[in-house]
Amino acid sequence: MEKEHHGRSSGCMMKAAFFAALLTAFPAGAEQSPDFPRSASYIIQLTSSQYSSGFGEYLVPPLDKAFRKTGMRYKGGPGADFAATVETGSDVGKWYGEGDAATWLYERFVTVGLTPADIDVEPEGRLTPRFSVTVRLVTPNEDRVDELNCLIALATRELSFRYRPAGHVTVNGTSCARK
Repeated sequence: MEKEHHGRSSGCMMKAAFFAALLTAFPAGAEQSPDFPRSASYIIQLTSSQYSSGFGEYLVPPLDKAFRKTGMRYKGGPGADFAATVETGSDVGKWYGEGDAATWLYERFVTVGLTPADIDVEPEGRLTPRFSVTVRLVTPNEDRVDELNCLIALATRELSFRYRPAGHVTVNGTSCARK
């Protein structure tokens, strides 16, 4: 009988430890920054190369979905309060580990930015949002759409949590790694 009771106690302790770990996995309070413009309108601004290459078709849906979850309202065309931007990239890859355990991996990044719409976010052809969050992930395949969508959602969520009128934050994107 004592063993059974002890087993349940261990199970309860494991559940409590799991929920404690879950709570600490999110930023303090997991709430939006008081400075985040949650009821403002936004437009998605692509670079000319994102638009002309067709890559925008992969970027716009997850970015729009993520921003709508923050409470902001999409407004196509002129008159939006903010311009939302997204930039993606990857290094050329390198070996991680040694010997037979070495694996060729890429460091992929997604940067989501938010800028008042009356400010040029692409001066001199380079994206420079007023506030942005970059999420980095080391992955064996830099072209996975599921990881891209997750990184965009994570960067947007973190942007709403950490927002301030200007600045940049980098976040670990390990939670978006393929399962």
